[in-house]
Amino acid sequence: MGKKKSERKAQREAQKAAEAAAQRAAELAAQRRKRLMIGVLAATVLAALGAYFGLEDERLTGIAILVGGLLFLLVALGALGAGISPRDRDRAGAIDFGNRGDR
Repeated sequence: MGKKKSERKAQREAQKAAEAAAQRAAELAAQRRKRLMIGVLAATVLAALGAYFGLEDERLTGIAILVGGLLFLLVALGALGAGISPRDRDRAGAIDFGNRGDR
């Protein structure tokens, strides 16, 4: 009986270590996505300011803001979608509702 307990304990510890590593990887990916969104915003503001003050062209400033806003929208939606884990099923009828013995 002692051997089984030690095997289970080792399995639990390995599973906890794997979960901690996966959590850390998810945190790093979230930080990277956040930095990318901030970078897009900063580049948009710099491009708009450069067009307005450097070139004194209001039309180019508007275009820079429009393109930057659309790019930010794409990056933000991509980051939102990347943060969601996919479902683990092949077809729609294979939904697993978990342990349903509590009814």
